[in-house]
Amino acid sequence: MLPYNMIMKKEYLKYIPLIIGIVIGLTLFITIDWWGFLILFPWIGLSISAGIYLRQILPQNKKTLGRRISILLILPALLIFVPLANRENFQLEGVILIVLVGYFSKGFIHYAVAKLFGPLIWGRGFCGWACWTAAILDWLPVRKRGIISPKLWNLRYLVLFITIALPLYLVHVLSYDVRGDYIGKTELGWMIGGNIVYYLLAIPLAYWFKDRRAFCKIVCPVSLVMKVPSRYATIRKKPSENECTECGICSQVCLMDIDIMSFISQGKSVACTECILCGICVIRCPAGAIR
Repeated sequence: MLPYNMIMKKEYLKYIPLIIGIVIGLTLFITIDWWGFLILFPWIGLSISAGIYLRQILPQNKKTLGRRISILLILPALLIFVPLANRENFQLEGVILIVLVGYFSKGFIHYAVAKLFGPLIWGRGFCGWACWTAAILDWLPVRKRGIISPKLWNLRYLVLFITIALPLYLVHVLSYDVRGDYIGKTELGWMIGGNIVYYLLAIPLAYWFKDRRAFCKIVCPVSLVMKVPSRYATIRKKPSENECTECGICSQVCLMDIDIMSFISQGKSVACTECILCGICVIRCPAGAIR
């Protein structure tokens, strides 16, 4: 039986993302004066709060639907609303292009909040709750089988190098006019094209490796960007008041192949930068040893 204060904390947990979303939206609207912030961040917060609420009320075998519905609700806000409203590309290569010429647009703000400074608080939570690529992958009818070789995970570093090298090459070698030919002109095309490439890689990889998150582990360069601040994340999965029975189920169901049990059984927080806070380990733990 959980103590009363822990029950109340769990009860109010679902409101926290909505409150944070409203605060961020209002703060950015006041400081930068773009109406879209009043829609974007409260919507993201509301979607996450809705996912947490669904996870609380749904039966045990349906609880994972909460997060999957949440991430699906966020997809149109990030993949359609912001790019079309501003004709922007806030994929990694797009952010690098604008930073190279000293143009810090709303795309850069998204990156700063979600992937640079946000992970200091919620780690890789963006990957688990807001990534528009994963929003599709998490609904694929693929049953996870086995673990992808750690050697293949290193391919992400090559993709990251290419993603950084491309805009550097365009600007410093080919003298690409970012302000004249890219910003507000071909930028949206880059956003659409980049995401098409991501989906064309991610969906086949999920079926090939029998793992919905194969793209995240093998290809996604953004995961590496978030790994550094995630080392200092304040929100992590932790041991609860219940004792771990070392059944290993939490490690078996982990979307990111983390050995959850090795942390929880020793009374430690899950200090792994691959954790996306999906909460499946919490849901599936038969002893209730994770919170």
